[in-house]
Amino acid sequence: MTQFVMRSFFKKIFEKHSFLKKNMLLFLLGYLSSFSFAPYFYIPFLIVGLGVLMFLMNLETLKKKTTFLAFAFGAGLGVGSLNWICNALLVDGGAYQFLIPIVLVGLALFMGLFFMLPALCSSFFKTPVSRWLSFGAFFVFFEWVRSWLFTGFPWNLIGNIWTFSPPVLQTASLVGVYGLSLLTVLLFSSVGLFPKKRYFVVSFFVFGILFLGGAFHIYESPKEMVWGVQLRLVQPNIAQSLKWDPLRAEENFSTLISLSRQNNDKITHVIWPESAMPYYPEIDEAARLRLMSAVRQGGTLLTGALRVVDLKKRQLANSLFVFDHLSNIQGYYDKSHLVPFGEYVPFRKVLKIDKIVPIPSDFNKGKGVRTMYIPKAPPVSPLICYEVIFPSEVVDKSKRPEWILNLTNDGWYGISAGPYQHLSIAQMRAVEEGLPLVRATNNGVSAVINPYGEIIASLPLGEKGVLDSPLPRAGKKTFYSIYGNKIPLTLILIILIIAFTKNRQRKNI
Repeated sequence: MTQFVMRSFFKKIFEKHSFLKKNMLLFLLGYLSSFSFAPYFYIPFLIVGLGVLMFLMNLETLKKKTTFLAFAFGAGLGVGSLNWICNALLVDGGAYQFLIPIVLVGLALFMGLFFMLPALCSSFFKTPVSRWLSFGAFFVFFEWVRSWLFTGFPWNLIGNIWTFSPPVLQTASLVGVYGLSLLTVLLFSSVGLFPKKRYFVVSFFVFGILFLGGAFHIYESPKEMVWGVQLRLVQPNIAQSLKWDPLRAEENFSTLISLSRQNNDKITHVIWPESAMPYYPEIDEAARLRLMSAVRQGGTLLTGALRVVDLKKRQLANSLFVFDHLSNIQGYYDKSHLVPFGEYVPFRKVLKIDKIVPIPSDFNKGKGVRTMYIPKAPPVSPLICYEVIFPSEVVDKSKRPEWILNLTNDGWYGISAGPYQHLSIAQMRAVEEGLPLVRATNNGVSAVINPYGEIIASLPLGEKGVLDSPLPRAGKKTFYSIYGNKIPLTLILIILIIAFTKNRQRKNI
């Protein structure tokens, strides 16, 4: 009786309004659903949003119009969860602020497309249950496509909403973030299957088992630290508008050295953020020698800096350098996954525009992820900036490291949701790979994350200071770290097979 009343109530609401008003309402629901991501984690908004969307997909009076409603929902979600990107356009004296409306429209179109396509594919299924299953499967398939299409942007995948809950998050060690997205979409959208309540019950039961299993896994797993390693993460909190100012270079450099040397008797490894060093280490010997004062005898400094690839051609790389206590370069890593329009301009011969980072030429692309061996510490997989957002692409699987180091500069995005979302994504990578992840940032949130996605130490966003912490010991290889995205793609195939089977039952709501 209750479900009949709810179904009639929603049907009246959505049938009496114009198609434009329906789209506006779905856009609003999508916008509210964006608050399910970090730092808010208002999960009920997404439950309502996906539930309403699934209900509409099964209203016969709307038929394929739900494809446009799904687009409106995705557009609202995109604008709500990614509008912080516009902050980067305000850094350089507002020189790029005229692009803000274009960026917001682009975000709406981009995210709207990745909701519209699964809704369109599932609209060819005839029964409510087959539409529900196929929508979940196609949605996560297109999430995976989003991770590599046009160099990829897998930011705020639906599974990332669970980083606030370590027990549920452990599911990612088995099926990755895409698998967790699949389970989440199926659970939340099942709310819209009013006459088919058993599917919601089954989905909820599955999540209950995963929660209990994850909680037990965390409780039983060892949480040891690496003996003899004491890290210091330096967070200088330098305003992005001042970071590349040559008149502030000396002051910025002195700030980093001063923070590094304070009470550092027990510190073995000092870590600076992405592009922290304002000089070129390989050609500016005087600046490099000053690094000796940043670490104690026998210590090691890891820092982001620009590397000169070819001085004559003015080619630079966004790199991580390893220095010993005598300021000798022990190794370096060049960023390989560059940010479009930030670190290079795609189709530069056609697009006569400058990239946002105030460096004349495009950055040189590195050779990809690799395991680095640094003095007196376990082997590490270095990642720079948003390289950490790509599932199953953060470690060299042939030479598994024992921790992940992510240097980043989220100062471009100010005090916004962006840095928190970036941290949340890093937590997901730690669980997927079963490895601790250390995150050093310019303005926060710097953090040390154990292999179970738990933050054991952190520095708040917008705060200047240092974070001293031991290094958590690596966990065992996870199921996902071995097989990668083959697992969620296999799950998608299984769900689609079930959906095709259910599609033979040609009953509609």
